[in-house]
Amino acid sequence: MTDLWDIRLVGSLETLSPFCVIPPSADEVTRADGSKFRRISRRTIYQDGLRESRPVVPGSTLRGRLRRSAVEVVRGMTGDRVPLAQWHQNAIGGIKGSESEASFDVQLRITLREKNPVLALFGAGSPWMISRASISDAIPEGPVETDLIGGARSDDGRRDGSFFEKLDADALEQWHAMANANSARTRYKKAMRELNATLRAARKNGSAEEVARLEAELGELAKREETVGLLSTNPVSMPLQHEAMPAGVRMQHRITLSAVTAAEAGLFIAAMNHWMKSKPALGQHESLGYGLLRGEYDAYLSPARSDDPFAIGQANAVSLGTMIAEPVSGLSCVPERFVEFMSAFREAFQQGAFDFRLASEIGTQAK
Repeated sequence: MTDLWDIRLVGSLETLSPFCVIPPSADEVTRADGSKFRRISRRTIYQDGLRESRPVVPGSTLRGRLRRSAVEVVRGMTGDRVPLAQWHQNAIGGIKGSESEASFDVQLRITLREKNPVLALFGAGSPWMISRASISDAIPEGPVETDLIGGARSDDGRRDGSFFEKLDADALEQWHAMANANSARTRYKKAMRELNATLRAARKNGSAEEVARLEAELGELAKREETVGLLSTNPVSMPLQHEAMPAGVRMQHRITLSAVTAAEAGLFIAAMNHWMKSKPALGQHESLGYGLLRGEYDAYLSPARSDDPFAIGQANAVSLGTMIAEPVSGLSCVPERFVEFMSAFREAFQQGAFDFRLASEIGTQAK
């Protein structure tokens, strides 16, 4: 029977550069000057009887990077180019359709667990498989004041006197047409907003003739706006601003692997190393140097399902020491047992124990 292990990594992540992840459902904040920005990921914390919102590094962001790093470790060992569906299965857990989970082949699930350590660790939605890796949000240890970082993208045609000397003969005419269309569209939109407000008031208190006149005028403005819209583009000059967690924030973080084999644990540790060495930046604005984190984890190992119900505390957990995760450098102070687990993964891979193809292909072959 294959030995199964529970692994806990308990420690911290620290931002070495600003960090920014804006979720799709983020609130938009309007400042006093009318400018807007969207909130970065946050969680509500209750501490000393007070409710507080703190920025976080989402567990889903960390999990997604670690999963893709696991896939990259495998790809680096095989050197294969894979079909898109296979990439989706392993990198994001598949794209679930309308099929019933109740009808899933239990034996196939067991086979996938044995054959594909990526799915065994991170789970899948199609086919449905439970995840054995729990990765928490990284939450600051105390209150954090975020930064609002602003800037602007400038139009070279307005700021650089030699700009048009660098372009061909048609450039000046094209630039004028685009700039004039953008300006006209902005004017028409403003006039339409003001006219709509007047029209709403007229519908409440004005005469039918006044309403008809305003509607006709609004229709004419809409036609003009649509016409110049064909020539306009998004503005070249525009303000850019975003919220970010500053560098130097220390956050509590925890990773738990439940009932994993030595090879699965080895792949996870290799994925952590790949993340830090090969693609350490997380979140948005990577091109600005954002998203670098340093990790420091106390590692604990225990045989799975060995808990004594009468024992107090983690009686069966063995402390393996402190492991460090540094951008570019990767992991250091790696416990010897983790090195053994990575060797177990490498040996199993070299012996052909794994199969990362689509579940449907593995199932067909098994039958």
